Amino acid sequence: MALAILKVAGRYALQLRDNRPDIAAPGHWALFGGSLDGAETPRLAVRREIREELALDVTDWLELWRVRYYVPFRDAEVLHFIFAADVTGLWARHVLHEGQATGLFPIDDLPRPMEPVVVALLERYHEQVQSSCP
Repeated sequence: MALAILKVAGRYALQLRDNRPDIAAPGHWALFGGSLDGAETPRLAVRREIREELALDVTDWLELWRVRYYVPFRDAEVLHFIFAADVTGLWARHVLHEGQATGLFPIDDLPRPMEPVVVALLERYHEQVQSSCP
């Protein structure tokens, strides 16, 4: 899986997932992203997923971490590649193609419901960015 932490003017862009039983985390707020196709690299996968889900072609990705965690929907531990990008300059052109909605949220006012691992990833990234700023 390739997941994207997207920042827009200091806030985080999140997707409200469809409320369908055949997908992971139905009806929850989540990061954008998805599965790798075949031999696709994680960087290509995150770029493709953001094009498919938001109609944005983001090329400047920061690869953050490889994180393996249990996904109940798959009943397995899944390796996730976490990327980040600031899409402030592109956001006005986004078109939501997957999910019920998108929203922009400050770290101290994240929406619910959201899986705890997503909250943890966002908080970890936010702390990392804050600690690197003088």
